[in-house]
Amino acid sequence: MKRVVILALALVLTFSCAKTPTAMLSGTAEGLSDTCLVLQRLDLNSLVQVDTLTLGTEGAFNYKVELPGETPTFYYLYDGERQAAALVLLPGDKVTVKVGAYDYEVEGSEESALLKQIDEAFYAARVDMERYADLLNAAPDDDAYTKVATEMSRSYIDYKRGAVAQIMNNPKSITSAIIPFQRFSEQLPVFNEHTDVILFKQLYDSLQTVYPKSQYVVALGDEINRREQAFDLNQKLDRMSTISYPELNLPDVEGRDRILSDLEGKVIILSFWTAANADQKMYNQTLKDLYAKYHDAGLEIYQVSLDVDKAMWASTVKSQELPWISVNDGLGAGSPARVAYNIGQLPSLFVINREGDVLSRDVFAENELEALVKKSL
Repeated sequence: MKRVVILALALVLTFSCAKTPTAMLSGTAEGLSDTCLVLQRLDLNSLVQVDTLTLGTEGAFNYKVELPGETPTFYYLYDGERQAAALVLLPGDKVTVKVGAYDYEVEGSEESALLKQIDEAFYAARVDMERYADLLNAAPDDDAYTKVATEMSRSYIDYKRGAVAQIMNNPKSITSAIIPFQRFSEQLPVFNEHTDVILFKQLYDSLQTVYPKSQYVVALGDEINRREQAFDLNQKLDRMSTISYPELNLPDVEGRDRILSDLEGKVIILSFWTAANADQKMYNQTLKDLYAKYHDAGLEIYQVSLDVDKAMWASTVKSQELPWISVNDGLGAGSPARVAYNIGQLPSLFVINREGDVLSRDVFAENELEALVKKSL
C-alpha cells in the first residue's frame, strides 16, 4: 500500500513539474564589460530581474528559463547597464544567442528575430530624433531652425509609417504589442494622434484571437481605453465655452462642489485668503459692501480659503455671514488651487470680466477695486 501511495505522489509531482512552462536559452558572449549577463523579464512597463548568467569557457552560457505562463514573454539580457539582447520566449523554445560588444545574433525564435528587427529600427530613429533636437537647440536663425524642423518631421513620419507597416504585416505577433508604446522621449510618443486608436483596436482584436490572456495584450486594451477616455474628455472640454483662467472645483461649507466657471458671464472677484488672519477677516467687510452694491448688477465673489483647519474656516464664514461662494479643500499651501494661480502670499485677489479675461491682480484699494468692477459690469 505504501508503495502505491509513494508512486502516486511521484506521479503528481512529476505532472506538476511538467506543467511549469520552460524555454532553453544558450549561447556565447564576448567583449562584455562584465563576467556575467543579467536576465530580466518585462512585466507590463517594468523590468524584473530573473537571474544572473555566469559565463563559462569562451563566454558560454546555458540556462533553463521558467516562464510565468503559456503566453509569449519578453526577456532582455543586460551587460551592466547596456541591453545586450532582446528576446521573446515561448514554452518549449530552444533559443541560441550570440552576444557581442555592440550587437547580437539570435536563432531558434522567429519572434525574437522579429523583435530584433523592430528594436533596431526604433533605436536608429530615436538617435535621429535626438540629433535633430540638438540641431534645433543650436540653430543660429529662424531659417536654419525651420530647415531642421522640416527634416525632423519627415524622419518622424517615415519611421511611423514603417511602424504601422510592421503592425499591419504582423498582426498576430506579440512583438507588435509593444510598438504602440514606443516613445522617442517623454514629450514625443511615436503614436500621438487620436486616430491611432483605430490601428490599436485592429491589433488588439488580432492578438486576442491567439493570446487573450497575455499581459501585454491586456495592457494594449488598457491603453485603448485610456486614449478613448482622454479623447472623450477633450471633446467635452472643446464643447465648453473657452475661458482664459484656470478652472477651480472646490467644496463649500456644506461640502458641495462649487465650480468657478459656473459663474461665467458674471464679473468675478476671485479671492484667496486665510481665516486665521485678522486683517484678512476685516477686509471681508470691504468685499461685503462691494458685493451688496453690485451683486444684483452681475458681480459674484468666489473666495478660496487656504486654511488647513476647515472647522475654524467654516465657523468664520458663518459668523461673518459671508454671502458669496466660500470654498476650501483643507490642503492649505498644498492646494492645487494655490498652484494653479501661483499664489505666493495672502491675501491675493483677481478680477475676471464677463468674457472670462483676468483684468487685474491684487488691487485691494476699495476705490480702485470698485472702479474696476463698475467698469466691467
